[in-house]
Amino acid sequence: MIFIQNQIIVENQMNQLCFDIWIVMKQNRKTCQDIDLDNCKVLDEVLWKDDRIWVSQSMIIQLIREVHDFLISDYSDMNWTLNLLRQSYCWLKMRMMIKRYIQNCYVCRRSKALRDWINELLKSLLILEQQWQNISLNFIIDLLESDKNNVILTVIDQLSKKQHYILC
Repeated sequence: MIFIQNQIIVENQMNQLCFDIWIVMKQNRKTCQDIDLDNCKVLDEVLWKDDRIWVSQSMIIQLIREVHDFLISDYSDMNWTLNLLRQSYCWLKMRMMIKRYIQNCYVCRRSKALRDWINELLKSLLILEQQWQNISLNFIIDLLESDKNNVILTVIDQLSKKQHYILC
């Protein structure tokens, strides 16, 4: 985790947005590119907001991956990951990006149970007692014409699976 934090700091120092914010802060303006600069400061050429390190766009996915995938073996939920990251880091649309990452996490999608609200009781199948009592019909269409017929009607018995084909 210390390695990635050092990487974020180096990236932060070279990032154009961080540099632009630093210039705007020197001009005593309150916003820069939709970022509220009230609690921002620059220490050792590193941008901080609310006493948290500002993460540049290029490092966000790597940081989320580090926290979500590596630090815990049971793959955390979104709130746990968000709270852990909010302790030390910040960036624009933080919640949305973490949520999107976790929604696209293969392991999380496989391990979490579906919670469908349309579950119903299973219905038993009808037990047939006589042949040709229950049938299914289907058409085979767009065939080459033969004796002025180009369609076949298929009639299938559901019990015996016997079939009849009728030219149409």
